[in-house]
Amino acid sequence: MSLDYRNIGVLFSLNTLNIFLNVVVSTLTVYIFGTTPKVEAFFAASLLGTAVSRFVNTGQLVEIVVSRYHRTKQEVSKQAAMSIIATLCNYMTGIALLLTLVFIASGTGIINLLVPGFQEDTKWSIWQIYCITGFLMPIQIATNLFQGLLNAENIYGKVEITNTVSLVLNVLILAIWGNPNSVASLVAGLVISVLAQFLTILYYLRQIGYQHSWLTRNPYFPLRDLARTLSATSTYMISVQIYIFLFNAALSLLPPGSFAIYRYAEIIYGKVASVFMLPISTVFFNEINRLLHQNNGQSIKAFVSKNLNFSFFIGFMIMLPFWAGGNYLLWTFWGGAKFNEHDVTAVYELLCIFFLSMIWSGPYMIFRKLAVTVGRPELLYYYWSVTHVVSAAIGYALIHTLGFRGVMIQVFVHNFLMSLVPILAVRLGKRTHFGFYEPKEIFKITLALLGGIGVIWGIKSYWAEMAAYTKLESFLVGAFLAILSSLVFVGGNLLLKVHDINLISSKILNRIK
Repeated sequence: MSLDYRNIGVLFSLNTLNIFLNVVVSTLTVYIFGTTPKVEAFFAASLLGTAVSRFVNTGQLVEIVVSRYHRTKQEVSKQAAMSIIATLCNYMTGIALLLTLVFIASGTGIINLLVPGFQEDTKWSIWQIYCITGFLMPIQIATNLFQGLLNAENIYGKVEITNTVSLVLNVLILAIWGNPNSVASLVAGLVISVLAQFLTILYYLRQIGYQHSWLTRNPYFPLRDLARTLSATSTYMISVQIYIFLFNAALSLLPPGSFAIYRYAEIIYGKVASVFMLPISTVFFNEINRLLHQNNGQSIKAFVSKNLNFSFFIGFMIMLPFWAGGNYLLWTFWGGAKFNEHDVTAVYELLCIFFLSMIWSGPYMIFRKLAVTVGRPELLYYYWSVTHVVSAAIGYALIHTLGFRGVMIQVFVHNFLMSLVPILAVRLGKRTHFGFYEPKEIFKITLALLGGIGVIWGIKSYWAEMAAYTKLESFLVGAFLAILSSLVFVGGNLLLKVHDINLISSKILNRIK
């Protein structure tokens, strides 16, 4: 069985454009704000908004509800299935709005727990920003739920197009309005982005005949089922908040600027992961639901293996070129008076760890989708809850003891621990569906990776430190090293006849002919 290259390719293409635009936005943000307390206040307010989103756990609920959606659509009707999403949206946006009001009413109380190391005036700046951005969270939650509905209907790429438009507007707002003494331009960009995505979602929902109903009781999603689902996801939510608050509390106690450096790296990593990993897991989720209806265990195992192999290749395809030339490229775009050589090096090293951890992110996303579909998702969330609490304790100790080095170790450790839960759940609970990496393919991909590392390591002595070059020279060096490592890696995979890479190459050549 082949992967769904067409839909994966559509999402890759759109998200690749978006990551380029995100780099432009990040570059402008660095040049205008650097690592000042104002930009750290904006990042912390955004994190507080994310906390509301995580309290509601939209992503986890979509995973659970999509399986029910497919079943109801097949057994009853499409409109009945859509009413499930509507009911869930009514509850979740209401809860999110209530939480937003509670967070605002608390003043700096919750903020003191999140970033205890910040100055008092910075904490008040966080509260003021959140009074505006907090109300975007219910809209974002509705957007995420409806995006899950569109994906369930095999409609991909629509929100990504809107994201492209909103990112272009973000670039224009920062370029024209950006002021180091005010984060109003950042706030405006966030507002425009969220509203643009929501309005686009509404347009495409109309195209598929969606009609919202304000039901709070639904025969296809009884309250007892919703309560049971929320019970599991709420436990998970609490553990996530423990992790987020402990991790960021430790981060806020590091030297000034550390919080901003971590957020810059996290933003870039999050966008890259969404480009290369989410398309695989999103398309995989819908396809695996179709295969389960056929009840063919061998086909499922084979399909899981192919997705794992491809995610392994993608992880190294990202990590290798960034390791090779990323420091020079970061210096080109970000280096300057407000972001010095030490800051660039810290972001580079942290991103290298983030990208290396993608070897866990791939199997985590794939097995997570599989485990939620074929297992008992409520149990998974309880296991993840324990993992988050354990990881939070480890992370706080590492950061408190090792400083920023502890942050880098924790990034890798946390991703590893999270990936173990769904892998073990499928292995122990549904062995007939447990596909794993194909050793021969993984060996070939690893050999190609070592070839790329060897080439770059061999010519490393020819290049000076990044700060020794002008911006143009630094860009040319970084681009050359990144492209060379990529060519060696992809060429090695082709020479070693890695199955999926050869298949993609053949499809491209046939299309060109």
